[in-house]
Amino acid sequence: MSSSNSSTNNDNIPKMTLRDPSNQTLAVPEFPARNGPQRLVAAATKQPRGRQKVILEPGHSPLDWARLKSSGKDLRGVTQLGRYTLEDIKQHRTEDDAWTAIQGKVYNITPYLKFHPGGVKDLMRIAGRDGTKLFMLTHAWVNAEFMLDACLVGFLVPGR
Repeated sequence: MSSSNSSTNNDNIPKMTLRDPSNQTLAVPEFPARNGPQRLVAAATKQPRGRQKVILEPGHSPLDWARLKSSGKDLRGVTQLGRYTLEDIKQHRTEDDAWTAIQGKVYNITPYLKFHPGGVKDLMRIAGRDGTKLFMLTHAWVNAEFMLDACLVGFLVPGR
């Protein structure tokens, strides 16, 4: 009874087959899947334009700018602060004489042009006009008041 009973019990137990793991590969699913929703959303999302920094001339690093600002050299080019309209600012739009308004303050950016990480050409986009909108779009985290305090020439006022 025990011998026939034991063979019946062994027949009901599933047999386990072991394979040699050294010749198997582990298939790891790719994530995100090639046609998955994560990739489709990422592809449809407009990627921000990369910032184009230029190689600055020697002596024109941010530290050099800080040193120049604190040197006592006149970077304003005016004897006293004034009130300027957009018409007044338009007269200053060359690389030799560049002014801009940012958040109601007027700056002579001429001395800063060669220190700008985006280059002279990029900064000249706001020369001779109110650069607040473009400045806030590209440099919202930058404190313009601190960066250009030594270049302040006055305040923007409505046209006459």
